Amino acid sequence: VSLVAVNTTLAAASAGVTTLIANFYLVERITGEGSFTLSATMNGCLGGLVSITGSCGVVEPWAAVIIGFVAGLSYLVTSKLLVRLRIDDAVDAIPVHMTNGIWGTFAVGLFASPPRIEYAYGQSNDVGVFMGGNGTLLLCQIISILFVLGWVACLMVPFFCLLNYMGRLRSESVDEVEGLDYRYHGSRKQDTMTVEETPTMHILHPYGEGNRQLLQNIKRYEERRLRESGQVPLSNNNTATEGD
Repeated sequence: VSLVAVNTTLAAASAGVTTLIANFYLVERITGEGSFTLSATMNGCLGGLVSITGSCGVVEPWAAVIIGFVAGLSYLVTSKLLVRLRIDDAVDAIPVHMTNGIWGTFAVGLFASPPRIEYAYGQSNDVGVFMGGNGTLLLCQIISILFVLGWVACLMVPFFCLLNYMGRLRSESVDEVEGLDYRYHGSRKQDTMTVEETPTMHILHPYGEGNRQLLQNIKRYEERRLRESGQVPLSNNNTATEGD
């Protein structure tokens, strides 16, 4: 139990520090001024926890640090790749859980230690490649990764295709602006905020013409909020002035 606790803590800490420093460097290269991002660091820690799950009882502490280091980098790379591919993953579930789940499973076949395997399973015939193994354990880990990917794909791809066909895979853009909590669950985080305190238009303008329909929906939504609050939308004021 003590080894599991130590390895879990080391991997999470290693991944968190790696993500913190690597993200600072990336931001500095892109913007010219680096910043320490708390959300990225926390997700990096989660990625480290995911990656050490499969091997926490069969690897040495130094290997846990390496596993966490790679997990932090793989989280950042996958997160940036999703943004580049325009895949919406607001909470970075894919980088944290899928990518580092695959890496953690693969890492067992690299770092599993003979004495730890012996203690846990009563035999040490198959150990990690970096610990003197012949690759049998690594091959088993790769097969398990492919099996899980295939199983999930076979179950979920038809399900998502059906949702997309029914028009239920994605929410309407106006619902996204108004807030999915309110539209689907009847509660609004911004109930206490005024219309002027909900900046939306200026946030989406830099994305260009591709979001023209979304911007129109935002405009209609903000005009509706103005009417509900007893104010007259600016467009109506202009129309009235021109009519006069």
